[in-house]
Amino acid sequence: MIRKKRKFKIAAFLTVLSVVMQCMFAEATEEEQPATGPDWAIDTETAPLVVSESAILMDIDTGVILYEKNIHKRQYPASITKLLTCLVAAENSEPDEIVTFSHEAVFGIERGSSHIGIDEGEQLTMEECYYGALLDSANEVASGMAEHVGGSIEGFAAMMNEKVKELGGTDSHFVNANGLHDDDHYTSAYDMALIGQAFARNEMLLEISGTVYYRIDPTDTQPDEIHLRNHHRMLPGCQLSRARPYEYTIGGKTGFTTMSQNTLVTFAKKDGHRLVCVVLRGKSASYFEDTIALFDYGFACYEDSSTRALIDAKIMEMQAEEDAAEEEVKEEQAGEQLTSEEMEGRADSTGGYGRPESDGVRADGVGEPEKGENGKVKKEKSGGIAALTVVVIAVVLAAAGACGFIFYRSYKQEQERRRRRAEIMARHRSRRSEDE
Repeated sequence: MIRKKRKFKIAAFLTVLSVVMQCMFAEATEEEQPATGPDWAIDTETAPLVVSESAILMDIDTGVILYEKNIHKRQYPASITKLLTCLVAAENSEPDEIVTFSHEAVFGIERGSSHIGIDEGEQLTMEECYYGALLDSANEVASGMAEHVGGSIEGFAAMMNEKVKELGGTDSHFVNANGLHDDDHYTSAYDMALIGQAFARNEMLLEISGTVYYRIDPTDTQPDEIHLRNHHRMLPGCQLSRARPYEYTIGGKTGFTTMSQNTLVTFAKKDGHRLVCVVLRGKSASYFEDTIALFDYGFACYEDSSTRALIDAKIMEMQAEEDAAEEEVKEEQAGEQLTSEEMEGRADSTGGYGRPESDGVRADGVGEPEKGENGKVKKEKSGGIAALTVVVIAVVLAAAGACGFIFYRSYKQEQERRRRRAEIMARHRSRRSEDE
């Protein structure tokens, strides 16, 4: 018996040791992962080696891609989601609209995630919301914007997904406005570049995303003075530690979750050329370096005559494709339009513009449904009673499950409300002590 216990302990120890060694080896492998080359670059000789798992460099004004690496690979975006949130909100609201924060917006975010301490019932203008979401990555602010514009988080997410499709994205699906992790909330470097391109064309949003510091003054509906500092460390004048200023940076957004790792969208401008760079699933020690290297490479492409010729050729190719697509649409529309003579001819052939012949009933009414002896239309018998019973049982079970879910959700929300209330009160006490 003692020998068996010893064997069991030894086996357990070896198992634990094996797991620990595997974890250490995996971490070492991840840290020592070498930089890899691009899938495609307009100038392969000078293209940098990028460590981040996915990356893209795009000209904002033309849409020409200068560099790509795994640009259609599905990735989690984290807080760079807020670029799309602000873009959709800006296109469907005015900057001076008032956003009132609901209980769900304030307390529906993950505990410990980014926020600026907005309380339930407080109000901000939409413009102040842009600053809160883009500079301090406030998750409750993004949720409040979504509810204000879309009526609900789900309604706004549908608007986000529609916007991505409108921009030409095919790899994305968004379920919230703040980027907190959800397995069904994903995108790609290519789609984020399209979103970034549209975002950068909105001068107000671009300027806000490049603002280093902003202060929200107290009001009757929001009693605190809130100081916001941009988290993008490549911005010149960044006030945060470990700043990595890049002189041509004009805006952008950072993101991070455990599942997404570091995500970054950055806008830069030099000599009239504007670029957007996206890196996804970046390493903490290198994702800023990846972005800087890509910008240096991209701006150098415009200075080399041979490379610039490739860019111009790419622009002409894209323009030709757009012209061909427009011509095809025009031809389709022309084919669908009928002349008055064709319409009259069609009317004569059908005896009028009545309903078409279908299901045994002609447009002129001939061929009516079969009737019974009493003159009433015959109805086919079916297992109506059995089907009704199944439906009733399903409804009862669904109602019971919904009641249980609502009770559990209410309990969790109350616990979260108490926790957030304690956080907010602590923040108020801290600010009062600082003022004293």
